[in-house]
Amino acid sequence: MILQHVLVFFLIVVTPLWDWYEIPRLKASTDPGKKVRFYGKIAVASWICAVLAALTVGAMTVFTIPRTPGEGAWLAPGSLAGLFLAGLTAGLLIVIMLPAVLALWSEKIRTKAGRAAKKLAFILPSTGEERRWWWLVCLTAGICEEVVYRGFLLHYFHTLPFHLSLMWAMVVSSVIFGIGHLYQGVAGGVQTAVIGFVFAAMFVMTGSLVVPIVVHAVMDLRVLAMLPVGFESEGA
Repeated sequence: MILQHVLVFFLIVVTPLWDWYEIPRLKASTDPGKKVRFYGKIAVASWICAVLAALTVGAMTVFTIPRTPGEGAWLAPGSLAGLFLAGLTAGLLIVIMLPAVLALWSEKIRTKAGRAAKKLAFILPSTGEERRWWWLVCLTAGICEEVVYRGFLLHYFHTLPFHLSLMWAMVVSSVIFGIGHLYQGVAGGVQTAVIGFVFAAMFVMTGSLVVPIVVHAVMDLRVLAMLPVGFESEGA
């Protein structure tokens, strides 16, 4: 139980503080290998957290979500809320993924996306090497962040030690997910929290963490389809 508390403290406090310290250094650095090293740090830290999360909850338990009879009935297949959320999720995925699909055949879309991504150029992949490392970053984020922010945190808030309702556990875990992405700015943190809630709903509706893991990884990988190689230096 102590290890669970330590991990939650790390997610809420240490992660934002680390970003506050590391991101300005990343932005200011002129070292061409800065992003690759940063990607490596992210991967190592994420896997350590995921392993610890799985050990504290259970290697298999972390991939399922416990529900008492009648709980979460509003998300049950066929319920009005369940249908609404399923439609909302499908619509969100279409909005997010459609530009990436269209970008595969449109140079104009890739160029426009490259200009729009300049504010996050400090972390997004631009060179060929960075784009190869991005595969590791995305697969790591898909697996590790879902294990930690959904598999672990939902169990932590829903079962022990707080016994929150499933709905509130979804909300709180999503807020913490957004806090962990405040390096993207307040708007980016809020957007990430909303997406985190959608991932949590996927988890609850399907009963398996595999679905949000796959969707999360694919959503992050769309960057490679939308951003052209060398976008960071274009128009500099």
